[in-house]
Amino acid sequence: MSMYGICFCINTADRTLLTRWTSAFRKEGWAVLCQEVPLRGCHSAGSAELDLVEVGPGGCRTPEDLGALIRMRKPFATLAFADRKNVSDLQIVRYLESGADDFVFSNLDERVVVAKLKAYLRRQEPAMDAAQARLSTGSGDVVVDLQKRTVRIKCLAGGPSEIFDLTQKELEILALLVGCEKRPVARGVILERLWGEEAGEVYPNCLSKHIEMLRKKLGPYGKRIRTVYGSGYMFT
Repeated sequence: MSMYGICFCINTADRTLLTRWTSAFRKEGWAVLCQEVPLRGCHSAGSAELDLVEVGPGGCRTPEDLGALIRMRKPFATLAFADRKNVSDLQIVRYLESGADDFVFSNLDERVVVAKLKAYLRRQEPAMDAAQARLSTGSGDVVVDLQKRTVRIKCLAGGPSEIFDLTQKELEILALLVGCEKRPVARGVILERLWGEEAGEVYPNCLSKHIEMLRKKLGPYGKRIRTVYGSGYMFT
């Protein structure tokens, strides 16, 4: 996986900052999910999402709040940020100790922020490659191998079986849902992750059709992809 395959989830109440960063990130080819405080939804390390979470006024007010958010969402990594004048060095230390993987200042020029994120991703790329290459359900009965482009399922008769005929989009959807097992994934998250900046141009029923075909190809396991009405989909 290249560093451009990651999905950035920006969590801030500052709409001006959100617009600036979203524009800068998308110019780099990065998928971006914009959310206001409080950050909702849930992802997993296997999905390689990276949360950028504002701390202090307007964001996670305390290190304990940030720690609780990280435990709930379980992203691949979390970078905390704040305006330099609103946070002390001691506070930065406490946010890092609460679970943040790094800290950036929101009042930096966006080109500097992008450069810092690229440097961070270069350091983390081997771990992200490993996290994304092979995803499995908690029980191990469904295993998605993105490198081999195969899905192994435990047959009802007892032995494992492999599915080879998934399209690339079907494989990526399944990987995302398995990586977030038992947690709903919003339609917007799936569209942003798979289609990036073109997500808004995707035909409304396109995702539904991919899900329908995926369920058929998974056979008895297809029913484990459940529709969460008003939200998205979940692999149970």
